[in-house]
Amino acid sequence: MSGKTFEGQVARMGWEPGAQPRPELVDQILDYHGRGMRREIGPTLWGVACGALIGVLLKGIALETAPWGPGTGTIGAVIAALALAGFAGTLTVAFWGAWRARTRPEILQFGSINLLTLLVVFLV
Repeated sequence: MSGKTFEGQVARMGWEPGAQPRPELVDQILDYHGRGMRREIGPTLWGVACGALIGVLLKGIALETAPWGPGTGTIGAVIAALALAGFAGTLTVAFWGAWRARTRPEILQFGSINLLTLLVVFLV
């Protein structure tokens, strides 16, 4: 009858409060699931900075009041070309990062936050 209650089941397992897992059990679990790799903050910061810059440049292409907006001549055309090239590069890096995520997780980290920041800046 003691096995039907929670306390009885705990008593049957031999659980002790404050018990630590066996090191070999922890190693087995980590080997099965993979040991966590430490992620650096650098790719995230670079992705945010590049995404914000490209997003602002893209947004300025359509705004009449922007210094590189419509009708601003050669400077506007050059900045618009850079913004569009940056957007194409962002999409390329995001898809390449998704494709190579297992071997190069930092590319996915940079590309995904870059695309996300670009879209947030552009749409807000």
